[in-house]
Amino acid sequence: MAQQPPHSNAWLAIRRPLLVAAVFGCAVSLMTSGRLSLRLAAPATLYWSFLPLLEIAGLAAVWPWKRSPISFARAIDLFFVSNTPWSLWFTAFAGLWALFSPARVFAWTGNPWPVYASALAVGLWCARLDFRFFRDIPGRTPALACRDLAVQRLIAWTGGVAWFMGPAAWQVVASRVGL
Repeated sequence: MAQQPPHSNAWLAIRRPLLVAAVFGCAVSLMTSGRLSLRLAAPATLYWSFLPLLEIAGLAAVWPWKRSPISFARAIDLFFVSNTPWSLWFTAFAGLWALFSPARVFAWTGNPWPVYASALAVGLWCARLDFRFFRDIPGRTPALACRDLAVQRLIAWTGGVAWFMGPAAWQVVASRVGL
């Protein structure tokens, strides 16, 4: 079998994570200005790239490096397929903000339960896809797949919450201690 050039493995590893970050960037542009603007989407894409990076870090922590029949680049590519439901949900949510006035969207979101329920359904769907990803690794039992999923999510979500909420949390802490 012919060996692929290294740049193709790099592209394989970054194409779907870049897509996830770009979806976030475009959604931010739609939600803030009602249109797609490179001036808003590009920096938002760059800012939100921490989420795919944390997901990759979580995957790297549980990946069976010595026993895997596929490359880590291919694993990243396959793992990020499970972001599709979130990308669709987030795009639909951003579309509401782009198509309707903020007053109307706030009126619809005055009862947050439909948003919460749909986010929960999408979250469960993604968890199922991620579980199947870990379960399909040769030699993985359902228990190991659950463990891998839990560790990956712990790393990605803890880092995401710290990144997103850290500056605000620091300000609260600083104000309480008089800094």
